[in-house]
Amino acid sequence: MRNREVQMLRLQMLPFLIIATIPSIAAYMPIDDAPKVTTKSIAGASDAESAQLQVRMVGFEVNGVHITGHLGKLANPAGRVSLALPPGGCGSRELVTVTSQKHQPRCKFAINAGYFNVHNGACIGNVISHGVIVQTVPISEGNVNFGIKNGKFHIGYITPQEMPGFDMMVSGVVWLVRNGKNNVERGWKEANTTVQTSGNKYATNLASRTAVGWDADGKLLVLQIDGSIAVGHNKRGMDMTTLADVLIKHGAVEAINLDGGGSSAMAVDGMLVNYPSDNQPPSCDPSGLYQCERPVSTALCIHEVEGEQAAVEYDALMMQREGGATYEATSGPSPFILLLGGALLFGLGTAAALAVRQFVPF
Repeated sequence: MRNREVQMLRLQMLPFLIIATIPSIAAYMPIDDAPKVTTKSIAGASDAESAQLQVRMVGFEVNGVHITGHLGKLANPAGRVSLALPPGGCGSRELVTVTSQKHQPRCKFAINAGYFNVHNGACIGNVISHGVIVQTVPISEGNVNFGIKNGKFHIGYITPQEMPGFDMMVSGVVWLVRNGKNNVERGWKEANTTVQTSGNKYATNLASRTAVGWDADGKLLVLQIDGSIAVGHNKRGMDMTTLADVLIKHGAVEAINLDGGGSSAMAVDGMLVNYPSDNQPPSCDPSGLYQCERPVSTALCIHEVEGEQAAVEYDALMMQREGGATYEATSGPSPFILLLGGALLFGLGTAAALAVRQFVPF
């Protein structure tokens, strides 16, 4: 992010630093003396000059219903992962599809991230974007965080005093996978569950889900599951225990649960690829007949390394698409040459046919 944009971000965030976004009760409950934070060196640059991103569709049978989602894996995350805020900063909300393309560098891949106040849009929990500490909360009122600092992924409970130096940070609810094992039962007991609005069955309800973590090699893992909102009837999707099991099957050694339900959304190249479950205003029509992407407060963004050729080329490609231009191949004959050649061959063929008719009776 350019220096001017960082300064603008700092100014935008000042009014929101004083917003009380979490009830003032000591909800975080450490269970034992186990380390409250775990880290992993981020997988470094490969020979490839661009992000080695793989996005696959996944499917599961849950309670007799077929559930689908997407698994994203970034093999070389160093310098390519950021927390993107809406253009209006914390306190405002925007679609992931929009935020992903307003961010600089543009997001090749983005998912919804942190929780937010559904009434005023204020971010909930710790928020750091591009090295700027946007918001902090006391650890007694906080939740498990996902962050990046000094070339390492961090997951755990982090105090405001420990936040300087992080490149990015976002808070979730429930440490899903810890040391390669399902941690949901423990994670729910120690979490500040007051920040979500689905009650004490939030972990066990079937719902759309979003999660982030890493594997044993330091590669970034993102799992998105389509389903329903986390409250009401006819719920579908995954509970957190199943979500953690799926993450482990795909190699996760550490992972946390991010905002889900109607907020769960994934964008690739600025286009929505999942089926969000929100069906109520202000996201959707009051009739409830439609499902819509919900504006959210933050997005986890995968992008090319700022300033490198891959980032410049990707930005140009997206600008070309926005302008309605068609993609031009970088190699091989142009469509104009092919059309011209075709016309020439057709003309020669017609002339030859006419010449033959002069000498051969039909």
